[in-house]
Amino acid sequence: MRRIVFVMCCVLASSACFAWGGRGHAAVGALAQANLSPAAQAQVQTLLRDDLDRYEQASGRRSLASVASWADEIREVASRTDPKAYRGWHGRSNRVCADTLGKCREGLCVDQLIISNARILKDVQQPMRARNEALKWIVHLVGDLHMPLHSGINSNGGGAKVFLEGVEIKGDATLHGVWDSELANAALKGWKSSAVLGAVSLLADDAPTQWMLETRDVALHEVYEPLSGFACKEKLAEPIVLDSAYQLRSVPVVRQQIERAGLRLAQLLNQLLP
Repeated sequence: MRRIVFVMCCVLASSACFAWGGRGHAAVGALAQANLSPAAQAQVQTLLRDDLDRYEQASGRRSLASVASWADEIREVASRTDPKAYRGWHGRSNRVCADTLGKCREGLCVDQLIISNARILKDVQQPMRARNEALKWIVHLVGDLHMPLHSGINSNGGGAKVFLEGVEIKGDATLHGVWDSELANAALKGWKSSAVLGAVSLLADDAPTQWMLETRDVALHEVYEPLSGFACKEKLAEPIVLDSAYQLRSVPVVRQQIERAGLRLAQLLNQLLP
């Protein structure tokens, strides 16, 4: 066990510079593309043929993995002039110990944006650019929705200050931040899913909301309940120390959520692009 913990800490330390938006979202996109139907695959290629990057220049990107972080990229550019740009779009603040949904201002939250962009993508009367951007939003947001802290929070919110045992992180670290980056990238390094989409039924229009609620429960059981002193509706004492056992426990959780996101994204695109 001691050797496993040491290896885990080394991986964490070496991967801290990467973001979930890079490695995690690319993994979701790659798995989805591997499970597209031939018809959906062809339409994706058409939709990405004249793709533009964050600066409205030809991107040369032709795969779901390569465009999976576009939504984060345009937010980074927009935030230079408007710090509130796209605020709230990438998640929804659902309380992990409550059945009620978090607020969704004007439909601008993760599950509702997937639903609205799905309507645009499916509509062949929409301009090609609109459908291209709808595709990129869906690819990104399905990934975001399956990251536990994008779909569920406790009384501290995702900003609870944390330390990772045995790992040095520059600057302040938050619970949301380490699940987005350090823990996610440690789990993904050297791992590639070979999961295959099996027989599926027709997705309901509100399927993204149901996925989000499932992920909220993952946040409760896999992110919060393992923390010492956690209790529903109570703020955790900060800073929170995430020991080596917690770090190792996060590995199968991250991989499970990446696989769920990738396969569900494929199922959704196969249905929208028949």
